Amino acid sequence: MNEAEQHCKLLSVVIPAYNAEKFLAKCVASIAEQIYKNIEIIIVNNGSQDNTPKICEELEAKYNNIKFKIINLNPNQGINYARRAGVENASGEYIAFIDSDDYLEPETYGTAIKILEANNCDIVQFGIKRVNLNVKILGLWRRKDMTINNSQEIYKYFLTDKIPTWNVWDKVYKREIFNNLIWPKVSALEDYCMSAQIFAKAQKIMTINKLFYNYVQHPGSTMRLNSVEQSKCDEGNTSLAIVMNLTQNKFPDLLPEAIARKILFTANADADDYKLMKAELKRQGRSNILLELSLKHRIYLWLSIHCRSLYKIYLRTRLKIHALTGI
Repeated sequence: MNEAEQHCKLLSVVIPAYNAEKFLAKCVASIAEQIYKNIEIIIVNNGSQDNTPKICEELEAKYNNIKFKIINLNPNQGINYARRAGVENASGEYIAFIDSDDYLEPETYGTAIKILEANNCDIVQFGIKRVNLNVKILGLWRRKDMTINNSQEIYKYFLTDKIPTWNVWDKVYKREIFNNLIWPKVSALEDYCMSAQIFAKAQKIMTINKLFYNYVQHPGSTMRLNSVEQSKCDEGNTSLAIVMNLTQNKFPDLLPEAIARKILFTANADADDYKLMKAELKRQGRSNILLELSLKHRIYLWLSIHCRSLYKIYLRTRLKIHALTGI
């Protein structure tokens, strides 16, 4: 490390890894090849049954110029617990996450940290390329160049933006924003639950129009889309309850937005949610919020309330398509 790099603040990158033998090397290489060099890599081996533990050791030996920590959890504790373990063992002044089957562009962390430091913000968020295993682009989730420095507007952005805001891995954070968070042991909507708490604490965030994160979609991908299995529904309800309680207590004026997001996330919301949302909107004089949703989301919302059996068929079909194609 040269003299300039010694004055750079340490970034801890947390990688939860479960049966990641096919992807982990590419993921870690994309971190090791970052232009920003003062990085600590924390791999949380989450009860893997394949060669992931051996690969972790090989990668640590290969990149011996980089700070490495390998944490072994056995049995599998779920992705949220793995991320918590990574944060608790992080030494860096900044935190980032990456899933073990994804990879980054080389300038990702250097650009994000430069913006964090120059603007004294809590979070920098960047865009996402959705790609398949052959690196074919399936879709782009672009961000605008934008600064938000009002806590309620930050939380509203989290709840309402049409591009997913709740993934924990398309961001770089100040370390202290993770103090005193609740880490429920769930594997459904865990990103949504954690990101809600993080956005609720943030005083200033910036989003940038850079497609830095490569999200690899494939059968077995860690992202689960609207799972309707009972165990996942139960865990998803736990995550949703935390977000609803947080919204009610800290940003009550945004309760309708939180309810709308809840309804759109799962088939578990019921007509009572819809009635509560409409009553709250009427009280606030904001009944036009439903018109602010996209046509697709308004259709989903109508189906979830008035034709729940058809909505559940849609969700199951969507899951099958994802299992076969990763899309």
